[in-house]
Amino acid sequence: MPASSKQIENAHNALILKAIAGGGLSFAVQRIHKVENTADILYAESLARVTDAEGVVHTAGSFVPQLDDGFDLDNRILDMVLSALAADTTLVLGCNLTAANLSASDRFADIFGRITRHPELTSRLVIEVIETHPLVGAAIERLKMIRALGCRIAIDDFGVGFATPANLLQVSADIIKIDASFVRDNRPGRDGRDSLHHMVGFASCIAPIVVVEGIETEAQFEAARAAGATHAQGFLLSRPAWLPQLRQEKSKFSLRGVE
Repeated sequence: MPASSKQIENAHNALILKAIAGGGLSFAVQRIHKVENTADILYAESLARVTDAEGVVHTAGSFVPQLDDGFDLDNRILDMVLSALAADTTLVLGCNLTAANLSASDRFADIFGRITRHPELTSRLVIEVIETHPLVGAAIERLKMIRALGCRIAIDDFGVGFATPANLLQVSADIIKIDASFVRDNRPGRDGRDSLHHMVGFASCIAPIVVVEGIETEAQFEAARAAGATHAQGFLLSRPAWLPQLRQEKSKFSLRGVE
């Protein structure tokens, strides 16, 4: 009898948890490029990965939804990112932090404590906020606390999260990352400007650096440039890679243009 979809899902979850328990959790990185000079790298975003016993690499989208609420992925990846920054002074890395963890006082205390213990690394750490929870009240104040340590703050997946325009205008952010859906479905407006142009324009009111995500074609890159984006991220420019691969290329990251 063939396995049911539930049995397959359970087997996949068990595989992932076993791999994590065996040390299979890690991260890849994807570089963020300056639009006017793509060789100029702003930083590299850290992307959670799990490698199972067969050597198969699982991306975050295939395992994060199955993780138990008690599994704190943010802190585990943050520890790895901080270790990588300490080991290589040429690196500037982005690390994801969910708005839900910003809102939970105990989890935020853990995150804040980890960053505070490494003041020498904060200038090379970008905290990318994922809006899994409304970014309001205490979460906004806690972002200010992290920024005061010297970290840069990026709002990830801009345009599809929980935050309202009014709330976002209260956020002290250095970087806004516009969700890939806006470049995939870029619509013309009656004023002669397309929807991506208006998204970039609003994002520019919040932060000096605006990144368009999901760039896969030359046409999409040109649309991001025409819209006024300062930076771009996507497969056209660079694919996710392991840190050793980047070191072999002697890639050097520098956080230019963020004051």
